Amino acid sequence: MTSDRCLGLNKRKVEANITYRDGDARLIQGDRVIFEAGRDRGIGYGSYKLTLITAGGSRRSYNLNFESQHFDEVEFEVDRVANAAAPTTTYDIGSHHNRPGNLPAENISLQTVYQRAGFGVSMSPNTSVIPTAGAGANSTWSDAEMHNAMVTYWSRFQNRPKWALWVLFARRHDIGRGLGGIMFDDIGANHRQGTAIFTDSFIQDAPAGDPNAAAWRQRMVFWTAIHEMGHAFNLAHSWQKSLSHNGGDPWIPLANNNEARTFMSYPFRVAGGENAFFSDFRFRFMDEELTFMRHAPRRFVQMGNEDWFHNHNLEQDADHSLSNPGNFDLQIRPNRSENSYQFLEPVSLELKLRNASDQALEVDHDLLEDGRHIALFVQRKEGKTRKWRALSSHCHETKTATLNPGEAMYGSHLVSASTDGWTIDEPGFYNVQAVVDIDGEIVSSNVLSIYVNPPASKEESRLAPDYFTEDVGRALSFAGAPSLDKANDVLRDVVARCAKNPAARHADLALSAPMLRDFKVLNDAADKSELGITSIKSKIDQGAKSQIAALVDDQNNAADTLGHIRYYGMLDQLATAMSSAGDERGANRVLKSAVSSMKTRKVLGSVIKEAEKKINT
Repeated sequence: MTSDRCLGLNKRKVEANITYRDGDARLIQGDRVIFEAGRDRGIGYGSYKLTLITAGGSRRSYNLNFESQHFDEVEFEVDRVANAAAPTTTYDIGSHHNRPGNLPAENISLQTVYQRAGFGVSMSPNTSVIPTAGAGANSTWSDAEMHNAMVTYWSRFQNRPKWALWVLFARRHDIGRGLGGIMFDDIGANHRQGTAIFTDSFIQDAPAGDPNAAAWRQRMVFWTAIHEMGHAFNLAHSWQKSLSHNGGDPWIPLANNNEARTFMSYPFRVAGGENAFFSDFRFRFMDEELTFMRHAPRRFVQMGNEDWFHNHNLEQDADHSLSNPGNFDLQIRPNRSENSYQFLEPVSLELKLRNASDQALEVDHDLLEDGRHIALFVQRKEGKTRKWRALSSHCHETKTATLNPGEAMYGSHLVSASTDGWTIDEPGFYNVQAVVDIDGEIVSSNVLSIYVNPPASKEESRLAPDYFTEDVGRALSFAGAPSLDKANDVLRDVVARCAKNPAARHADLALSAPMLRDFKVLNDAADKSELGITSIKSKIDQGAKSQIAALVDDQNNAADTLGHIRYYGMLDQLATAMSSAGDERGANRVLKSAVSSMKTRKVLGSVIKEAEKKINT
């Protein structure tokens, strides 16, 4: 709760509860804060007092001295490639007729905009014109070339976090005229230090018949520069706010907004296009964006510090618009009663994509099942964001699925292990978010918060270094890898020494699943001269016994830790293997158990009917 009172012409009092979003809560001893400001007549700045109040009612007051009206000092260096048009660093708002009627017709600059956002901006005197004599016939730029140019030409480049930003005006990107600007610096250890604006691109294409095309062009180039620089301050596009700030962990709750009048929108994306945008645009950031830039942990904002999750472009859409934004709703969920996991327990999460429009839509059939379609981000609280990537990617025959209004499709993934190692391997709070790109429509999910408990025993702690390895991750993700001997030994240890941990169930399933079929393996020939394929003979009776114990004997806990899709998929595989071995009675028992569990857990009726069809009566 916050209150803000004006106590007269020269006095102001703000009271608020203290909420910690980042950092050590012990640094400020209090539950409530009162800030009082008094301005002396005729003097620029007056007296300030801060009072902290504890839950018990005790107070401690501090007199404050005014230091600056800016939150941070930042320097911009603007350089130009020799064959590019002159940099556009200022704009006269009154020069074009399409603007809000009550907006002052003033001349603003890069410096003006970011000063009003709360920064003490200085413009570097070390501007350069980058020669092109040695560039050869190819005059367009790649991201790598721009990064190399930044290292060479930017006088402040030190490859470390610094309140400084390089702005390059170049002629054209390799992509062509459809790319107007880019925050390109995602190469190396320190991101968000460089932006580029392309002067020979679609941002020069004034609408036919515009009475002041020159002012339109200047406005668009200036706007593009501010937009790309905004990404360097770690701001996302207005329709991607749920992804922004530390790669999927919004510091303040933000909703995607396709209609926002902010530097971080695309003018041609809003309803009514560019004319509608600029007629109501006041050349500022949204309040939420200003709050982030001013008050978020400084590592989130400072250039070269916190990594940005993606390379953000100002890219021209084919027809200056995206197809029906808001057609889909994406959810990520655990399908269990609590978002709490045991240490060592693999985290399986499910994705649900619903058609939120009023018409039937077609999507890739494997959109949620194949990890190549999904961008998924995992962040441990107060840690760096890691991008999850599937351990395998499939090249499917092109096939689409039709989703009628309200219909949904589903997918499941083990998000604990990725191509770069384990993403969830320590106790603590994690935030997880998924993104899919459906024919140019970026659809982001909710941010799911989960908690991983500390080790419950010394055995769990002792096993951790051997357990959180690439090979164990692969064995769990693929539900078995007989050739990974060391990983399988670790999984056996988990089963024997941590039987009460859900990780033991995952381990047992990974060890027994390969027994359900003749399992092909690639081996060296005896003389090591060539490779050959051999098979490990199935042990269906032994494998089925382990699988039934893990899946059927304790249905609720099994479904909780595996997730519905993975759980019922494994039951179906088990029943199929038992049926192929002639055990129809056992297969029916497994299928009936699956149907019973589905009904109890209120799984979709269509899924239950498909399972019932497989039961032999």
